[in-house]
Amino acid sequence: MPPAQVVLICRLSAYGTWAATGAIEQWRRRAGMAGTTSVLGVVAVAASPRRPPRIATERLQLLGGWAPQVWRVGWIDALLAADDPRDVGTPPDVETLRHALAQKIHTTPKVTR
Repeated sequence: MPPAQVVLICRLSAYGTWAATGAIEQWRRRAGMAGTTSVLGVVAVAASPRRPPRIATERLQLLGGWAPQVWRVGWIDALLAADDPRDVGTPPDVETLRHALAQKIHTTPKVTR
């Protein structure tokens, strides 16, 4: 099986960060995952325009200690009314994420076993 580079994406909510925490914990223990899987990081997408609940923020901090990288993508209200998301343009935090992932993909050594 070829090496896999994975980016976990979760909603920045209590349930979303709980699920991401479980996935990262499995990856760290390599439970049920091939040895050639590498997690590049976790992307936490805002669940609403409001501030996330404290439990979600705390879990995201925990993920920051376990995952190689954590990125946050904020709420983009304009996308709710867009027929075509390309009409909205690329928000700065999404552009930063795109650039960071491109760099990680090209610089991350391939894992072999």
